[in-house]
Amino acid sequence: MKEQILALLHQHIGEFVSGASLSRQLGVTRAAVWKAVQALQKDGYEIEAAPRKGYRLTAAPDRLSPGNLLPRLKNDHCGSLLCFPTITSTNDRAKTLAVPDRTRNYYLAAEEQTGGRGRRGRSFYSPAGLGLYLTGLYFPDISPLRASRFTAYAAVAVCRAVEEVCAFTPEIKWPNDILWEGRKLCGILTEMALESDSGAIQYMLTGMGINVGQTPEDFPEDIRSLAASLRMATGRTPRRDVLCAALINALDDAYAGFLSEDPVYLSYFQAHCVTLGRPVTIIIGDQRTPAHAEALSDDFGLIVRYEDGRRETVYAGEVSLRSRKE
Repeated sequence: MKEQILALLHQHIGEFVSGASLSRQLGVTRAAVWKAVQALQKDGYEIEAAPRKGYRLTAAPDRLSPGNLLPRLKNDHCGSLLCFPTITSTNDRAKTLAVPDRTRNYYLAAEEQTGGRGRRGRSFYSPAGLGLYLTGLYFPDISPLRASRFTAYAAVAVCRAVEEVCAFTPEIKWPNDILWEGRKLCGILTEMALESDSGAIQYMLTGMGINVGQTPEDFPEDIRSLAASLRMATGRTPRRDVLCAALINALDDAYAGFLSEDPVYLSYFQAHCVTLGRPVTIIIGDQRTPAHAEALSDDFGLIVRYEDGRRETVYAGEVSLRSRKE
């Protein structure tokens, strides 16, 4: 009930909402409303209570909670948005989620991950209060090959959310990293499960970890020269709840664009892809092959030219950027 009251107060931010109105909308007593308001105040929410006027939210902590997020979303995600103070991994939790309605998009957000993962099973540094860790869970009726392309749409969604909230445009490193000045701001990991008999997709999920409020000293020493945060890029720390809501809105749009194969996403990815026109190393298993990244295919594959002149469209593996002098 706390989150429901918080969402209603957010909808009328700066205005008084009567206790009678809140109790009527929630189907509870006014005493229950008052107890919930007191609990919110203890949680750090500044709520003014005035006789014959009701309650007014004047300030809220930057917290990933349904009450903070739902009023900022353009689509109805009541019941399909889950928030956790700490979790092993939002992707892992999404895999076990009991889903009552497969026609909806589900989102799982966390303040902290204790077992965040990147590609190839690498750990993803996910400290409390400094980052945004979000997984989108979807149920598309498409081929598994096509599903793997959603990472590119999610990358565009991250960039658009950052543009909206932070007023700058990051770069995309094919296929799944978001960069600022060559340093990693965000990693994206898409996974799916298939039915063994039909090969149909049971679910597709995409997890994103965005570095938001870190200073260089907040990163472990082994990744300090490779990682960046939105605070480092802009000189200020954006609210994570505002960024999370913008990202969910952008992901809803991206998923619709993904299903309709909206060409705008390919154009955006191409325009902001730092990989194109660069010498790269294609890494597949233990094999490392130097190449030159020339373009993107219509299905977001990376078209590369090897040193012997051969051209190939790469869909899997990993790409490492090399110095232009190499």
